[in-house]
Amino acid sequence: MGRADDLNGFRAFADATRWQFAKTYVETYPHEYTLRRWCDAKAFREAIACIERWGVLEPFWKHQARYLYLDERKYWHMGNAASGDSARQPGLINRTWVDVARHRADALALGYDGERLESLVARWNALLARARAAPAGDAGEHETAWPP
Repeated sequence: MGRADDLNGFRAFADATRWQFAKTYVETYPHEYTLRRWCDAKAFREAIACIERWGVLEPFWKHQARYLYLDERKYWHMGNAASGDSARQPGLINRTWVDVARHRADALALGYDGERLESLVARWNALLARARAAPAGDAGEHETAWPP
């Protein structure tokens, strides 16, 4: 399969998959996730392979992660896709809007509104800018933040 076929397959996976907003990250790095156990096993493996094949390496604090940009979202997985140890292989896939402000509705559903919501959106953008610009080894105040 070529790139277009892979991305169309990934798109179909994303459309058919259950996604959960990560409430614990609403104040820092808003995103959604899906778990391997919620998905068709073959489709999940193919989605991981697509991220690995077509994603780009980018910094996030002191880590490098592979991100797949598709349809105004970015996707990444947690775990080592090349590991022979199933416990270390990806068990989840995350996604966020490229424009994180599009998570406003998720924050609103959790009780953020008005000025508090706008302050939260400004915080998201500031934290993401710092995370992407941090030199290797500098985790700042969010060393355990997503993605590990």
